[in-house]
Amino acid sequence: MNMEIVQAEIEKIKKIVAENQTFMITTHHNSDGDAMGAATAMAEVLRQMGKTVKIILPNDFPAFYKWLHGVDQIINYERSPKDAQAFLANTQVEICLDFNSLGRIDRLETELTKTERQRIIIDHHLGLDMPATATISVPEASSTCELLYHVLQACGYGAFINKDVAESIYTGILTDTGRLDYSSSYSAVYQVVGALVDMGIRKTYIHDNIYNVYNYNRMNLLATVLKENLVYLPEYHAAYITITLKNQKEYKFQLGDSEGFVNIPLQISDVKFCALFTEYEKSQVKVSLRSKGNFPASSFATDYFMGGGHFNAAGGRFTGSLQEAIATFCNGLKQYKDKL
Repeated sequence: MNMEIVQAEIEKIKKIVAENQTFMITTHHNSDGDAMGAATAMAEVLRQMGKTVKIILPNDFPAFYKWLHGVDQIINYERSPKDAQAFLANTQVEICLDFNSLGRIDRLETELTKTERQRIIIDHHLGLDMPATATISVPEASSTCELLYHVLQACGYGAFINKDVAESIYTGILTDTGRLDYSSSYSAVYQVVGALVDMGIRKTYIHDNIYNVYNYNRMNLLATVLKENLVYLPEYHAAYITITLKNQKEYKFQLGDSEGFVNIPLQISDVKFCALFTEYEKSQVKVSLRSKGNFPASSFATDYFMGGGHFNAAGGRFTGSLQEAIATFCNGLKQYKDKL
């Protein structure tokens, strides 16, 4: 991977940090491990520098990230908009991590666009569509957390990467690469992981708190969707899984319960592409896509589900019924058949 960090943007970040005191950090709706890791790591670095900082998220995040340092100080905009507005009234700098469009932060977008502030973007997604004072965008990076590590070092903030920051960064790398299974076929990411291990991160503790904390309902949900809702399409080397509203009600579905479900069909030897459809109220369907090898999941997401992402890991949304979303997926398979 060509991890080229533009020095001019690094100098802008250093100047912004040096000249301002109050910072707001945010990341995308339904924050995942990379988003949570990057946000908590950046917040801790700024606090060590004596800055006033608050993480404001569009909505809640999965319970298995609540062990991360500093999450008790997060403001959930969906739950506490007035608290968020009060802090934003005096915020000088917005730091946007792990997303490439303001549409990814839902209603929080309104708060960020009503007042002009300096903005720093650090992200690794394709198709950046946000203005900023300083931007570090490296789609080749395994994760925003890996990229953030390099940015912190380039800015001369390496001394502030303590054990808490290191554990947050490791969390993002671990989860955004499927435990170093994908998006990690270059040495730099392992060099970063090695440096974090040398800092004394609790590797087993982190793994246990992310992957070994599910409840019995979640296991039953997984069993049901694999038995009843997994559809294999051998003619397209594809498969998909659905999670219906009925499934969610029956198994008391919580944010994060479907973590990892989308990757399971790829364990079928000849499946190159798969999808997870999660049904929501008001005719909304969340679509998660994964692929192997040279099949462009990101292009498929853009073409059919108003989404995007990484080459092999992407997603989007569909307005309509679950059945219509599936039909759109199947139609797309016909159009992409030569690539499958």
